[in-house]
Amino acid sequence: MRTFTAVVVLIAMSIAAPLSLACSCVPPPPPKEALKSSTAVFSGKCVDIKIDEKGFTKHVTFEVDLAWKGDVGKKVTITTAVHGATCGYGFTTKGDATYLVYCYGKPDALATNICTRTTTLAGAKGDLKELGEGEKPKDEKKE
Repeated sequence: MRTFTAVVVLIAMSIAAPLSLACSCVPPPPPKEALKSSTAVFSGKCVDIKIDEKGFTKHVTFEVDLAWKGDVGKKVTITTAVHGATCGYGFTTKGDATYLVYCYGKPDALATNICTRTTTLAGAKGDLKELGEGEKPKDEKKE
């Protein structure tokens, strides 16, 4: 009977384990510290979202209004996980789809997630006050 109970418990745990894997974040640092540790920080309107062929990553394109850090052009595409359970940020192109985005990664492969200070522009008043004035994005490189 003990063996049967142990087998049932192990099966239940193996079924429940994948369900319990979810994103877990420590609180993000204050805005100026987050700025220092980020590769790029910008505000802009979300204009396009594409999910990669494997379905794990979203490629999110922004029309950039202001930049506080990084080599950010007028348009920038970043990545985030598809689901919040895997720390993906829930960007949308609908309505007032403007955001303050804190990115990490290499300058040519920027990413963000729900563990950063990334938020809607409407919810970023405190951050914007601390960050000060941003700069207009750089023009696209001419070929």
